[in-house]
Amino acid sequence: MLARIPVLLLGIPAVYGLLVAGGDMVRLIFLVVICLMGQFELTRMLERKEKRLPLAEWAGALLIMSAAHVGGERGLLLASGLASVLLMAMTVLRGLRGDGCRRFCHGLFSLLYLPFCLSFFLLLGRAYGGMTLFVLIASIWALDIGAYAFGMSIRGPRLAPKISPNKTISGAVGGALSCIVFIVLSGHYQMLTLATPNLLALAFSVAILGQLADLFESILKRESEVKDSGALLGAHGGILDRIDSILFLGPVCYTVFIF
Repeated sequence: MLARIPVLLLGIPAVYGLLVAGGDMVRLIFLVVICLMGQFELTRMLERKEKRLPLAEWAGALLIMSAAHVGGERGLLLASGLASVLLMAMTVLRGLRGDGCRRFCHGLFSLLYLPFCLSFFLLLGRAYGGMTLFVLIASIWALDIGAYAFGMSIRGPRLAPKISPNKTISGAVGGALSCIVFIVLSGHYQMLTLATPNLLALAFSVAILGQLADLFESILKRESEVKDSGALLGAHGGILDRIDSILFLGPVCYTVFIF
């Protein structure tokens, strides 16, 4: 835990500055960089026997996120379709090598998992401001801190011993409660502008799906036989290890806000 403190002390102000004070273009660049680094780690995990740069996936990510930034929902939808066409073309150009279907499926997953989901945060930022994005990310921090504190204090039965042996049911419940309280307080102090039903829907969605998304990435790591997605952040692991809980929340949070 102590080894993680320096990254937290530097990372939290940096994330706040980039998301809240930077404006739309800075948010786009920041999220694109995070996306490309995440795709690199994901490709290394899924295709650990073949070290390659995910060039087609990177091109698709740039297309998707740029289109979402410029064209909103329509741009996101059209660019996602075109990115899948790009992957298909690249598969055909590579020819018959015995791994075309596998690489195509990995590529599609990479596009859905990272740039597609992250693009919804771009849309949220443009519509509701950078503070909304920061509060959503901070709610995941509240989830993680609550899970750690309750899990270490109470312990008890494990949540998913084969997927993530260190997670406990008490930690999951404590993390969910911490997350819900944080989001409700954020709404009370006007950091989130949502009606009460939407605010509660957001709180429970983040509390539950954030933990499911974390377990999902744990499955990817277990099946890829790696401990962390990378080593860029030292004790925190890789980029995917830090953003796994928020990725699938993008479409869900956007839905809660627009309805």
